[in-house]
Amino acid sequence: MSSIYEVRLNPFYLTVEELCQIVRYRNLKSAFSKKMYGNHKLIFMVLYKEKTGMSWDRFIEFAGEINLARQLCIKKMPVKSTFIEFIKRTPKTVFEEFVRAFRKLLQLKNIIAAIDGTGFSNTNPSHYYQKRIDGKEPKNYTNTVFLADITNNIILDVRTTSGKESEMTAFKPMISQFADHLKIVLADKGYDSMSNRKTCWDNGIDVHIPFRKFSQSRRQELGLPSKRKLAEQKFNKNTYNQRALIESINSAIKQTLGGFVRARKATNQQKTVTIKAITYNIEHIKRTIKIWIQIQIQGI
Repeated sequence: MSSIYEVRLNPFYLTVEELCQIVRYRNLKSAFSKKMYGNHKLIFMVLYKEKTGMSWDRFIEFAGEINLARQLCIKKMPVKSTFIEFIKRTPKTVFEEFVRAFRKLLQLKNIIAAIDGTGFSNTNPSHYYQKRIDGKEPKNYTNTVFLADITNNIILDVRTTSGKESEMTAFKPMISQFADHLKIVLADKGYDSMSNRKTCWDNGIDVHIPFRKFSQSRRQELGLPSKRKLAEQKFNKNTYNQRALIESINSAIKQTLGGFVRARKATNQQKTVTIKAITYNIEHIKRTIKIWIQIQIQGI
């Protein structure tokens, strides 16, 4: 088989192509764009670089060693600045759409989902950057909230911030985004809110969030059942214990793709975390397919 066609038969490349079709991501920004590097091939190389865990300089060198340009049918590999400008000009919402596209790709329904927050450290701020912020201690991590399908171990949605915004604010938008496809939602005490529960109940979703201990309300002092007390009766500890599976997903991402980002600007740091989520999903699908094929072969 000619090496020209190897990458087009690669499951990683094929998955990226399918995601581009689901998201309806245009290959060229306009009719006047340079046609040497299409958006589809650029985003494939960005995700493939994240998979390898290399720096841009090392990845371009590695791509030359495996003759990636010939496999992608392009004249030469893009230079480092081309990739950086591509990430810079691509809105964060586009990368988030790629994460959400996995639900359509796998046709997931009646999902048991868990929501949880984590952080990715921002490594090695330069001396000049610290000087520009008057020597203040730079923020050393990117806040991240994942909504994951804990049955298939797939990330359904991701929200990233670099400020002091609470994880709580991501709950309602994420649930509303997948309201027609969720069956059960699990979250820890950090998301304890009657407003969050009402969002789930209004959409016919069973929600299990542990209750924090507060001082008694006037109704409780009088011995009358409060709305919070009535809601607490619906909480199922055994169902909630499945929430621990999202911690395994967080750990898997950080162990395989790194728990840090190298970008300096906050917007690019957030995009990098989202790119990690896309890469993790693709790799997880590939591993699942390989295991399924091995089981089928052994069964034969």
